[in-house]
Amino acid sequence: MSMSSSLRERFGQRVRYVAGNRVQSGSPARYRLRADNPLTLTISAMKALGKRHVSIVVAKPIIEQIMHGGEVVVDLPMLEDAAAFEKEMHDLGIAAVREARAAAAEG
Repeated sequence: MSMSSSLRERFGQRVRYVAGNRVQSGSPARYRLRADNPLTLTISAMKALGKRHVSIVVAKPIIEQIMHGGEVVVDLPMLEDAAAFEKEMHDLGIAAVREARAAAAEG
């Protein structure tokens, strides 16, 4: 279904997230996330989680809670490289601390 021209004028073009850049292999991991600074790169943060197979429906409220000063524990279904993920999150203004693997198995 296409957006009517009046809505397009008011809200702009629709943005779609394509999960084409998801990691191809990795292991599940659990991370505690919190904002180091005021969080402004929210879409990039959601994409970083999506890259690790977290659905956008799940990632959005996680990032919103972090944005409002909260701390969130997130399970990443597929983490390819812990250092790369932690650096990517740090570059976005989010502190990512890996939880013990045993905690991820608790569910």
